[in-house]
Amino acid sequence: MRMLVEAVNKGKHTKKSHCYPPMNRDHRRIIHELAQVYGIESVSYDNEPKRNVVITAVKGKSICPSNTLTSVLDKEMQSRPAPPLPHYKQTDKSSGNSGLSKPLKEEPVIDYFDVQD
Repeated sequence: MRMLVEAVNKGKHTKKSHCYPPMNRDHRRIIHELAQVYGIESVSYDNEPKRNVVITAVKGKSICPSNTLTSVLDKEMQSRPAPPLPHYKQTDKSSGNSGLSKPLKEEPVIDYFDVQD
């Protein structure tokens, strides 16, 4: 999309369009949302499963955001906290174990072949 906007703003043409191949609803929604960020007109055509999106950049109306999508995603990934660690029962360090050994809840082992008559 960025290239489309740059091309229309630098060139002689007042409009420039791009037709995307057929895609599912979720992908089309992403295209429409990005088009809104860039100030680009977007329209879906045809019926499923051949439904596609055509975007049109208009000179003076379409703009390139100052941040790239990659830089926004990088910042977002850096600001997220690390995922939580699973809880483990700590054992006595004097026994030689490293501290992370067994899960908190141990299931009893059932021996079905230990039959006492």
